Amino acid sequence: MSTANIRIGSVVARQVRQEHLAQLNSGTIALKQTTERELPGRHANEEWMRSMEKDWQGHLEMLQEQMCELLLRNQPLRMALNAANKAKEEYKNARSF
Repeated sequence: MSTANIRIGSVVARQVRQEHLAQLNSGTIALKQTTERELPGRHANEEWMRSMEKDWQGHLEMLQEQMCELLLRNQPLRMALNAANKAKEEYKNARSF
């Protein structure tokens, strides 16, 4: 009986192995078909990525321009503050004599 069980087990195992191979092969075929179908989608994704990069580049350039404008506006204020602090320091030093 044990030989019959082994024989039945090996037949079942062989059948299960063949079913798995068939599933793997069908999965490989399905994967190839899916990959071939996704090529246009991949192309659209690459176009979308390029579009997003272009948009972000535009935002970056706009922010850089705004920062330059702010620095230019800030410069006279900073110079006036430095002059006021210098005058205050000179007045303070003059009073201490």
